[in-house]
Amino acid sequence: MRKGIVIIYMDDLIIPAKDEDEGIEKLKKVFEVASKYGLEIKFKKCQFLRRKVEFLGHVVENGTVRPSVAKTIAVKKFPVPTTVKQVQSFLGLTGYFRKFIPAYSKIAKPLSDLIRSDNPFVFEQPQIEAFEKLKKLLTESPVLSIFQQGKTTELHMDASQQGYGAVLLQEAEDGKLHPVQYMSKKTTPAEKYSSYELEVLAVVNALRKFRTYLMGNHFKIITDCSAFQRTMDKKDLVTRIARWALLLEEFDYEIVHRSGQRMQHVDALSRYPVAIITSDTLTARLKRAQQEDEYTQSLR
Repeated sequence: MRKGIVIIYMDDLIIPAKDEDEGIEKLKKVFEVASKYGLEIKFKKCQFLRRKVEFLGHVVENGTVRPSVAKTIAVKKFPVPTTVKQVQSFLGLTGYFRKFIPAYSKIAKPLSDLIRSDNPFVFEQPQIEAFEKLKKLLTESPVLSIFQQGKTTELHMDASQQGYGAVLLQEAEDGKLHPVQYMSKKTTPAEKYSSYELEVLAVVNALRKFRTYLMGNHFKIITDCSAFQRTMDKKDLVTRIARWALLLEEFDYEIVHRSGQRMQHVDALSRYPVAIITSDTLTARLKRAQQEDEYTQSLR
């Protein structure tokens, strides 16, 4: 199937279209390919020509994306954690939607600190407030803009000794920049570099994270590190920086310096990072698919 016709994840398919005519045309092509290769589709599980669709735990509607109701209910009903394992589960659940929450790492820090082996498990007021705030933010279904090819795009960056922060933004119909996704990542013990090296590494991490959005699109990298541009202009880069610079060459970007006072939104993401434990549902999905497959069941 040609790229752009259908999006596939495991046993889930979604066929994006701008209008009904395009949707019908794409459906015909998908059915033709399915017929050619003997792919069977359960029509009772299908929905056609919908303006609103739920896919991979998200609701896509009118150019926006938000967490699905089923997922937010799970957050709302999550019990107050009493063990480290329960905290890990909660962070795994909320971390799946971290892109919907500005400064997620800062908010979750009292909870993420509990999963460190050198910290005692004490669930007091700071932890309760973080727990309740994360539940509230997710159950209010915050909305981000959907990335669109060709729109004015900016990548706002910041780095600190604690971690990296980034926000991918695009200009919307109102002429204002709206967030598409947020990123926050802790530095590792091996990443205690100088400020400009951290800034370069922050950009590299963000480009890896947002690669599918940014490849083939011109965008601005907004940073408060004045040394970053000078570093990229050097011809005698140290080996580590030169290796990172090679990755940047794949992208079409320009660097814009901005004062730190105007970069507080990413400053918080970099100074209060957290390593999020995400729940991998692949095994569960495979197990469910096997249970529902008649041929697999006949082999038992």
